Amino acid sequence: MIMRGRNRSGGFSLVELLVVLAIVGILMGISIPILRMFSQNDMDRGARTLYTVIRAARVHASTYNVKTAVVYELDGNPADTPIMDSLRRQPVRTLRGAMVVYQLPEDMGSYAGLYVPTPDSGGEFQPFPVGYSVLLDVPPVSSTMPPTGPAYAYGLTGNSATDANFVSEYGAGLSLIGMTPVVLYTAPIDPDPTVREAQFDATAKVPLPAHVFDTGGKLDLGTSGSTTQRFSILFAPSPERPVEERAWTTGTVDDSVLDLWFRKDAAHPEIGPQMGMLGIPIEIYRSTGRVRMGSL
Repeated sequence: MIMRGRNRSGGFSLVELLVVLAIVGILMGISIPILRMFSQNDMDRGARTLYTVIRAARVHASTYNVKTAVVYELDGNPADTPIMDSLRRQPVRTLRGAMVVYQLPEDMGSYAGLYVPTPDSGGEFQPFPVGYSVLLDVPPVSSTMPPTGPAYAYGLTGNSATDANFVSEYGAGLSLIGMTPVVLYTAPIDPDPTVREAQFDATAKVPLPAHVFDTGGKLDLGTSGSTTQRFSILFAPSPERPVEERAWTTGTVDDSVLDLWFRKDAAHPEIGPQMGMLGIPIEIYRSTGRVRMGSL
């Protein structure tokens, strides 16, 4: 008897390979939009959370007639190696979490003027979704312009030795995005005045960038001297993420295109419509304290 099919090799036929490639292509075509949808949902959710936190600080200030602020958590200690921005190709700092705090009254002795967490905040920073942050600069005024601001104009490279140095060096730059430095007290506070004063710990004072609302719920920039009435911060994919996750483009992005885009080169007006930043701006109106979440 003649046995058939015994000598067939263990490889795949051309038809089988083509079928497998077709299936892989279909799965990739389905999965990429889904991944992008989840990514967009994460950014929307993070921006919505930040928007809610800022509004909560404003409401707390006007309801309890006390200065209230949203303090921001930097991405690690400024003495650490800063993040290398995939778009700007320079070291930058970002804000990775937020917490609502309020100012202690003047009759608190050594604690007067310091900020402590509100009972609702739980004393912990609320982290933003992984891969997203607040950029320490001014969002683009349109979807075809790159952001500018204190993180770059003021040389914010993260080489400061302490948080205190960060605030003292870049406080003026923070006012460009409606922020001002405040001092957070992180140690427990005893209700008994005598015990409380004896336990005061100067090392528990941490200067942080913040959006501050006065007792009327208006944005307070302290002594910055700024006359700006509307401020924006940009909630966006973190600087370490790939360029294609941080900017939209109608063409191929290479170093020459990025350089022209950043410079807004007048000799190459076609660059503007080719690129735009991805992110969600959150606006705060100084005179009213109103908070608004926009879109790019």
